[in-house]
Amino acid sequence: MRFPQPLSPERLLPLVCTLLLLSGASSSATEEVYEFEETRQLVQRVVAAADLIADEGLEIACEAFQTPGPPWFFDEVYVFVLDLDGEALCHPAQPQFQGRSLLEMRDPHGKPVVRNFLAELEGDEVDGWVHYLWPRPGDPTFYWKSTYVRKAQDSEATYVVGSGLYELPTERSFVVEQVKDAEALVLEYGTDAFDLLRERWRGFRFLDAYLFVMEENGIEHVNLGFPELEGLNLLDFQDTTGKLVSREMLRRLEDYEDGWIEYQWPRPGQIQPSAKSSYVRGVEVEGTLYVIGAGVYLPSPP
Repeated sequence: MRFPQPLSPERLLPLVCTLLLLSGASSSATEEVYEFEETRQLVQRVVAAADLIADEGLEIACEAFQTPGPPWFFDEVYVFVLDLDGEALCHPAQPQFQGRSLLEMRDPHGKPVVRNFLAELEGDEVDGWVHYLWPRPGDPTFYWKSTYVRKAQDSEATYVVGSGLYELPTERSFVVEQVKDAEALVLEYGTDAFDLLRERWRGFRFLDAYLFVMEENGIEHVNLGFPELEGLNLLDFQDTTGKLVSREMLRRLEDYEDGWIEYQWPRPGQIQPSAKSSYVRGVEVEGTLYVIGAGVYLPSPP
């Protein structure tokens, strides 16, 4: 395709109006899923971008995405488009990527970022999230970035459209997916999966969210936030409020396949405990129950 130039203000105005209308139409759906306004706005932007591609075609949509200024390309925000083979068709922040395959692009932990985008959209999946390390525009330092990707289609082909934000607050849905992905590995490989969970490129730790696995006897087998706890028995551990956290998790899984447990626990790298809510699931391996969990830290009260 011919890589387009930015739109003139006269051509951009109706497309901005389209975004505003689409954002309003999709807000009720995203509010049901996401807790943070930053997340909802990001999802709305990508949904609107996919709809713009469907309505106007890829070339006109890419012209809009590459026009500096809101709603598509401002501050650290931009919308990119890939084909299903991982080639960049539109990348406003790094136009040198356009026309190139990005399949081998990895973050400092070795995570294949674009391959993960495509994996999120395999089969009937229409959208997904990928968390990885990426430099900010004009800054060589790597920061955590969360990118929402979605399938988009015009009369010619199906594409991947996405946008991300740096240091996005951790949504509960992010850790639910994290735990379910870990559960799938444990069901497939048994306890051999524990070493796989520790491989940094797999993404079972991002921002301050991290995976842990505890055996029903209280032995911590995996803890990506506090690896010094691995091998210790935490069955009788009490938080600063006196809650027996591990026993509370096991009690929850006696009656339900999953659940949320709130307790006090320090963030990685800190000593002072913070309020935390962890999502846990139980998985049985050769007759032994294992608790797989990950959590979000709760905002401090005003």
